Amino acid sequence: MPVYVIITMIVAVLAVVITIEVISVNRLPQKLIFRCDVNMELTEPGEIATLSYRVRNSSILPVMSAGVSFLLNDAVEVREDEEWIRRHGYEKTENYLGRMFTVDFFLMPHRMYEGKVRISFKHRGHHEIGKVYVECGDFLGFSSVTSGYDIPKRVVCTALPAPEDQDITAVGGYLGDVSVRRFIHEDPNLILGYREYTGYEPLKNISWAQTAKTGQLMVKNHDFTVDTDVAVVVNIEDLTNKRLIEHCLSLVRTVIDKLEENKIPYALISNGDLFSMEKGVGRKHAFGVQRRIGVSNFVRYFSFEELAERVVAGGRGSRGCIIITPTMSRRNAACVSWINKHSDVPACVLVGEEGEE
Repeated sequence: MPVYVIITMIVAVLAVVITIEVISVNRLPQKLIFRCDVNMELTEPGEIATLSYRVRNSSILPVMSAGVSFLLNDAVEVREDEEWIRRHGYEKTENYLGRMFTVDFFLMPHRMYEGKVRISFKHRGHHEIGKVYVECGDFLGFSSVTSGYDIPKRVVCTALPAPEDQDITAVGGYLGDVSVRRFIHEDPNLILGYREYTGYEPLKNISWAQTAKTGQLMVKNHDFTVDTDVAVVVNIEDLTNKRLIEHCLSLVRTVIDKLEENKIPYALISNGDLFSMEKGVGRKHAFGVQRRIGVSNFVRYFSFEELAERVVAGGRGSRGCIIITPTMSRRNAACVSWINKHSDVPACVLVGEEGEE
């Protein structure tokens, strides 16, 4: 083969390689598509969630070297084994309150790389997960381009339940009394209307005629001689003691769990950033309350005295109250007495401060 033909072929090959290299430098980073998600919107401290991610190469060229680096916020903790931690270089960064791990891979044209990592959150709050950096190398591996952005998903971490002490145990008996009292006062002869079946009503309350008309299960909405339900009343005070704040929110979480366990409808009433919710029960209702617990900064908007007046005004004298207050000062005790004075059912009071009753 003549020398000039060989030289021409070498030049042609070099021209193709250089062209591909130039294209890869300018176009490949734009063709690398990254997505990530967390499989939970609401969790609790220590509960394991899954952070999943995928990188897709939408180019006709292969990505010879690609990488994804996650810089997780300090509240996020990776829950993988030691081998995974060693392989991904999971370590504390020097200039940032968080930890980083990296995944490197090769990606053919129109192919996708997927990965998962188990994480948990260290404490209650509304958490951002952190930042991610996607690295795309050129065709020959001489250089790379890195794009960084915030992970868009935010996760609410609600409070852990309070430890089972004598005060919390007493709530169980109180709720049992409320539940029994509610059903013995139901008057089956007075039907106010019909509503959707939630799964908690007795089967005997299903109205088959209304079910046939609407196409979904409907139950009779009976009147009550005394419409007894529960209000979870949370007195929020301006506090600097973070431990006491967290304990109070844990008490709220525990009470909500017990109400849901006993299928007792409840309303939430507070004088702060827990706000108020109408009476309800079930997964959707509990999710809304637990989310408010997670995002709360324990900020007070008005006094306990005004809160007590609102409780009395909305209770019609028959509403059972579970009152949660950080401290039991004389003013707070007077507010509790005011609620008890105007209610047929004595309130169950839980005090966040240790040593108070």
